[in-house]
Amino acid sequence: MISIFFYLLSIFCVVYYGVIIAYSGLRTSFVRFWLFAAVISAFAAVFLQSSIYLSLPSIIHRIIKLFTFIILAFFLIILLKIWNTQHFCKNQEVEADYLIVPGAIVRGEKPSNALLARIQTTFYYLSAHEHTIAILTGYQNANAKISQGKCMQQELIRMGIPAYRLLVEEHARTTEENLRFSKEYISLRNPKVCVISNDFHLYRIIKLAEKCGFHNVFGLAAKTPAPILIHCYVREVFAVIKSFLR
Repeated sequence: MISIFFYLLSIFCVVYYGVIIAYSGLRTSFVRFWLFAAVISAFAAVFLQSSIYLSLPSIIHRIIKLFTFIILAFFLIILLKIWNTQHFCKNQEVEADYLIVPGAIVRGEKPSNALLARIQTTFYYLSAHEHTIAILTGYQNANAKISQGKCMQQELIRMGIPAYRLLVEEHARTTEENLRFSKEYISLRNPKVCVISNDFHLYRIIKLAEKCGFHNVFGLAAKTPAPILIHCYVREVFAVIKSFLR
């Protein structure tokens, strides 16, 4: 039964890899994980039916199953923390002094779908809170003609937000740098800060914001495009683990 599960998981990983490539391209970060997972799942399915595994002592079987269970439980606990955070971050009525909006991939001068969702959420918030200033942060990635921060500024100006409310930071390459570099644009002593990012990203970015010295911070979730939803959440689990290890 378990081997059948791994066979089906391997097929799913291959198919989903194709979906991601078709939707957002070969350069999508972490996309090769799905091919790796497909190979590991297929290997597990074959191994669990092999004479080598079946000839092992029962205690070894139990250790393998326990080890697998611990890994899966750890993975699921982090995934639930990431998933639950978005439900506690719907604070559109709370007026912040500043928004911090981290960048995502830009192609040419056009935002990716994930970045566009952040831009739209930022637009709705700024339209409702006329005194809030947005800090748009992100470097110029490969295949982009402008920085992520500049791309967000252009789109928001096109939507009708005045330029004086849009501060652009163009050097940050990581989530932590997005936050640290944004602090240089803040003049208030203890500002109320809203971080806008895609739902899968909020747990980690809020934890990092607190680590970077933001004491009055909350989050607002932008939706993640459906075709890459699973991919983004799985990738974020590994990003959270990496962040904890640091």
